[in-house]
Formats: sequence, C-alpha cells, structure tokens
Amino acid sequence: MEEALYTNMAEDTVVEILRNALLMEDDFLPSEATRLDEIPNLDSMARVRMVLEIERVLDDRLSMDEIIGIETVGHIQALLAAKGKLQIRG
Repeated sequence: MEEALYTNMAEDTVVEILRNALLMEDDFLPSEATRLDEIPNLDSMARVRMVLEIERVLDDRLSMDEIIGIETVGHIQALLAAKGKLQIRG
C-alpha cells in the first residue's frame, strides 16, 4: 500500500508540472513512458516553462545536462527523486 502512495505522489507531481508548463486541462494524464516529443503543445516555449516549473518545485537550478536528459515523463520523476523531492519505491 505504501509503495502506491509514493508512486501516485510522484505521478501527481510530474503531471502537475506538465499541466502548469503546457497550460493543459485536468484530463491530461501521461504515463511514465510518455516521451516529451509525443505531448501535444510542447513547443520550445512550453519546454522552457517546463524547466522553470521543475526548478520551482526543486527550489534549485538544473544543469544543462539535466535539462537535455529529460526525454520522458519518467525522466522528470527520476530527476525529482534524485534531488530528494520525491520518494519512489519500486
């Protein structure tokens, strides 16, 4: 039961980051495997907003390597977990 709680929290946080960055509706529910280039409306400005939103959640700046490494929704989860902002058990 506890494992699902952490996973849902991670998914909720990442979905909220993407919704804020993309100005999308509540019915937007990407999976962990969703590639950023598959997300509608994710143009260059939305990518900048996404990075800014991740940095806001982290309360820290991302390195260029970290930014370039974000290719999927799962990469955002892993980045947040690595920075201590999410606990993902699996």
